[in-house]
Amino acid sequence: MATRARFFGEISNFGRIFEVSFAAFLTIIAFGIFDFTIPYFINDISTNMAIIGFTVSLIYIASFVFEVPLGLAVDKFGRRNVLLVSLACLGLIGLVYFFVQNILQLMALEFLFGIIAVAFWIPAAVLVRDYSPKKRFGEAQGVYLTFSQLGWIAGPVIAGIIATILAPKYNFLIFSGFIFLALLYALIVLSKRKIKIKPNAARTERRIARLFALKTSFKEYIFMHKHALPLYFLSVFLNIWIGIEWVFVQIASSAVFNMNEEITGIILGAMMAVEGLLYFSSGYIMDKVGPKYIILSGFLLLFSSSYFAFLSVSAPMFIFFLLLSAGSVAWIYPGTEAIATEIIPAKKRGEMTGVFDSSKDLGLIFGPLIGGVVAQAFYNPMLPFFYVTIISTAAVFLSLKLWK
Repeated sequence: MATRARFFGEISNFGRIFEVSFAAFLTIIAFGIFDFTIPYFINDISTNMAIIGFTVSLIYIASFVFEVPLGLAVDKFGRRNVLLVSLACLGLIGLVYFFVQNILQLMALEFLFGIIAVAFWIPAAVLVRDYSPKKRFGEAQGVYLTFSQLGWIAGPVIAGIIATILAPKYNFLIFSGFIFLALLYALIVLSKRKIKIKPNAARTERRIARLFALKTSFKEYIFMHKHALPLYFLSVFLNIWIGIEWVFVQIASSAVFNMNEEITGIILGAMMAVEGLLYFSSGYIMDKVGPKYIILSGFLLLFSSSYFAFLSVSAPMFIFFLLLSAGSVAWIYPGTEAIATEIIPAKKRGEMTGVFDSSKDLGLIFGPLIGGVVAQAFYNPMLPFFYVTIISTAAVFLSLKLWK
């Protein structure tokens, strides 16, 4: 009886995180559909891999520029308010994608999408940090990432089926449907939760004045903690791989191994399932032994698996090492997020989360962009996986900085 009561007590500690996670789950299904579809959609307009990589990276260029301003907006206008506005705009922009017909229109829309997407990610991340129990940041991230990861599993599978039966562009209608569903849920549930922040008029005025003073915010972040800068670059390196996998798994699967959209969607869904299965256990172990060990192990796994994915000569071999690479993300991501939760001061969570999340944008910019240029230069869609191997090597040495 006591054991059962303790179990339900443990679950209740993460009750609010479950609420945020379900909103993220619905939204991430939509993002999974979108991210899977975009490379195919661009490929219908242009077959140049450098252009594909650049067009995808425009989302994250916009995100990088607007991370800090939107982080400050979260602190000023509230987590829930910014999140709801972003969901409404995302639902509308998905409908616009359906009617795009040329590459310039698509590029402009990608940049706009990047701005709006940030307005969802930052308040969601800050809410999880707000609700995380003390001394259990790794577990809290594990709960959030595991639950929301189900969206990344379902998204590409749904998108692959729709693209095979109809056409890739019809996925944008499905994207908007899931976004509006998430908006309805957030209106009903998240409205009941409020985070109280002590008012400080002088601080508010300073933040408004510094809305686009990115240099000041980045400088504050760097000197916030001795681990802040190494953590930032580790996040960049991890997201280079994430950017590569969401573009070149599709392209390599089609161009090298002749797999259709439905099979590729199942592969990406399986990769996301591997991540989801490992997130909570990874976060739990991190709280017990420390995140630095798991982060290092994750980059060692990414180094080896990405190298053998690059060398793959058959579809089963390629898929096997992609699944191992996906597992490495689950060993790294909860750790970087848990350390960020620990070192970011509560009174500046929106602003400093914006700075930290810009590292993800940089990785998602340099992943598809450099990967696309290299792949097009040698006309080899497998080369981006070797690029990840090089980046992982640097990350292994950098992760040792966390040990000091």
